[in-house]
Amino acid sequence: MNNSNISYHAETNGIGLTNDLLIEILTKLPLKCIYRYKCVSRSWQRLIADRYVATRLPLILSGVFYRSGPEDLKLEPRYGCNSNGCFYETDFSYLPFYHNSSIIDCNNGLLLFYRSIPSAFHVCNPTTKTWAALPKPRGNSQLSILAFDAYKSPYYKVVCFSGWQAQGGQLEVFSSETDQWVEHSLNWGVDTNSLSASMHYFDGVLYVLALPGHVACIDLEKMCSNVIELPEDMKQDTSLGNSGGFLHCTINDANELRIWVLKGMKWALKNKVSVSGILKWNGDCRDMSSANFLHHGQFKFLAFHPKEDVVYLWVMGKLMSYDLCKKRFGLVCELGTEKERVQVIQIWLFPYSDNISNCLA
Repeated sequence: MNNSNISYHAETNGIGLTNDLLIEILTKLPLKCIYRYKCVSRSWQRLIADRYVATRLPLILSGVFYRSGPEDLKLEPRYGCNSNGCFYETDFSYLPFYHNSSIIDCNNGLLLFYRSIPSAFHVCNPTTKTWAALPKPRGNSQLSILAFDAYKSPYYKVVCFSGWQAQGGQLEVFSSETDQWVEHSLNWGVDTNSLSASMHYFDGVLYVLALPGHVACIDLEKMCSNVIELPEDMKQDTSLGNSGGFLHCTINDANELRIWVLKGMKWALKNKVSVSGILKWNGDCRDMSSANFLHHGQFKFLAFHPKEDVVYLWVMGKLMSYDLCKKRFGLVCELGTEKERVQVIQIWLFPYSDNISNCLA
């Protein structure tokens, strides 16, 4: 048993159950219930906030997707969460700025909204239905990123790229800890024109894929940048992620998905997954090559499990998991009857943490 300051056997929390039994019950409940039960009493709040308990709670799964159809005059990013095996779109009608703002980024359960006229940023926590209006940055944002790590801190950052040079540019960084924007000038170490829109925030660093085969690493704490080489040149579907405390890279050439892990300054090939094998497991027998599936957005790598050797894939309207050690597929959830018209852009899997509920308190 974990040597916590909480006595799991002695304390009953006023309902006649030991904490061990109460923990077993809590781990079977949806995360929204967990947030509500924190308000029952101080002893319940301490129990749920304990790290031992938090590690046993189910991961929170959320994602951003597009839904296309005749009724959609323009593609607007949507946000949804997994519940009971289905992926449900979140209703944001409670937000006063929702109808004239768009979701431009999401990170570990927080959403970044932007309105162009007049310019305004909002950060929203859809789990707790809380939000914050950010002060206006000095420059005009050309690209904005939300950086939040629920493992480390209740504070988040918003990074706005406001100017470009040949191998660098200007950016403004907002910190919720100070409630201020700070301007910086950085040299990326690669040509600005080579930077892609594929980025990943991990352990205080914003990683940006750069053509043909580099990663610009922008340290948001030290405000400096360096470059590392990818293990191979980028393909159409190349992604960055993290798992087990290490940066990972996936490269999909329509034949196989190659998974690389960065240890120190060296990449090591961790696994290969056959794309045709995935499509066969899914039971799709249509006359379409794996390259066409990739081109039409019907097969896509989405995320790594934060701790285990499991990856998450988007295959024909289904969110699937693949255990790299056991070589086993699993169905996580579907997007209902309209799944053929849905394209998932990105998903996040992260554990319950008090930092998530406290970041906009």
